[in-house]
Amino acid sequence: MRPAVAAQAPINLHQQTLWGHSYGGLLVLHALLNRPGEFAHYAAASPSLWWIDVNVDAGFKQRLKGHQPHVLLMRGTAEPGNPRGPNIGQPDQRMQALKSQLSGLPGLTVDYHTFDGMSHGETLPASLRYVLQAP
Repeated sequence: MRPAVAAQAPINLHQQTLWGHSYGGLLVLHALLNRPGEFAHYAAASPSLWWIDVNVDAGFKQRLKGHQPHVLLMRGTAEPGNPRGPNIGQPDQRMQALKSQLSGLPGLTVDYHTFDGMSHGETLPASLRYVLQAP
């Protein structure tokens, strides 16, 4: 996709952001954990962490060397922790655990933003707007 975009408009390869919502948020996290040097910013909005466990492994630490990506995790405060089953613990428990794992790694900048009162669906446009307005 990058070559197609570059053919239409100038792009700054050093300031590219990968954004995704829900399962797209999982895609963002997958890209971060497997190719941390591909983008300068990774923005995962309401990633479906209930669907699959996302864990930082030793291989990621090796792949991260020499890269300093910025990670933005976002969710709405009205989102359930697991829309398909019982909610055990705090709704954002998985997101907080992921934030803690990522925040402990040198070279990685991690921010966590919540959208007050917003549901899963409402966070899609709100998170995209938030990312597009970021400096």
